[in-house]
Amino acid sequence: MTAAIKKSAPATAGWCKAWFAVAVCGLLPLAASAQSSAPRNSPGPVGSASPATLPAPLPVDEAFPITAALERGKYVLRVDVMPGHYLYRDRFELSAGGRALANLSLPKGKMKQDPNFGRVEIYDQPLQLVAASPAAAAGELKLVYQGCSEEAGVCYPPTTRTFRPAADGKEVAAVEGGSTSFKQQFRKRVSQ
Repeated sequence: MTAAIKKSAPATAGWCKAWFAVAVCGLLPLAASAQSSAPRNSPGPVGSASPATLPAPLPVDEAFPITAALERGKYVLRVDVMPGHYLYRDRFELSAGGRALANLSLPKGKMKQDPNFGRVEIYDQPLQLVAASPAAAAGELKLVYQGCSEEAGVCYPPTTRTFRPAADGKEVAAVEGGSTSFKQQFRKRVSQ
C-alpha cells in the first residue's frame, strides 16, 4: 500500500504545478492589460488613490499664494491656484476690522462634482477678489478660504489669513502663515 501512495504523490505534485502555471500564465495577461488601459496621470476623486502613490501635499500658502492691496478705496486680493488644486467659491469670507464685508465680489467659477460636498463651484485658475473698503480704510483684513489638492488627494481645512494693506496700493502678503507644513495644519488646537 505504501508503494501506491508513493507513486501517486509525484503525480499529484505535478498536477498542482501544472494548474498553478496555467493560473498564473492566464492571469498575467489580464493584469497587464488592466494596467495598460488605466489612464495615467489622471487623478481620481480626492482621496481615492492609495496614499503610497500620491505626492505629499503642498503647504496651503504654497498651494494658494495670496496678496492683498488697498486700491482706490477697494480691497483687492489676488489668489493664485497651483496646478492640481482648487478653491471652493462658497468658502470665501472677508472681514475688515472685525466686521464681515458682505460686498465681496467673486468671479464666476467652474462647476465640479466634488466627492466631499457634491456639485460645487470652484476656482482652479488664478482669480481676483474685490470688496469696497469701509470708511476707515487701512487696517486689518482677514480672509477665510478652503480648497483641495487633487494631486495629493486631500482637502485643506478652512484657512484664515490676515493682511495689513496700506493705502498706497502696494500688494502685501499675509502677516502670518508661510511655511506651515501640511501636518501642522491638522494639529489639534487648544480651542478644539
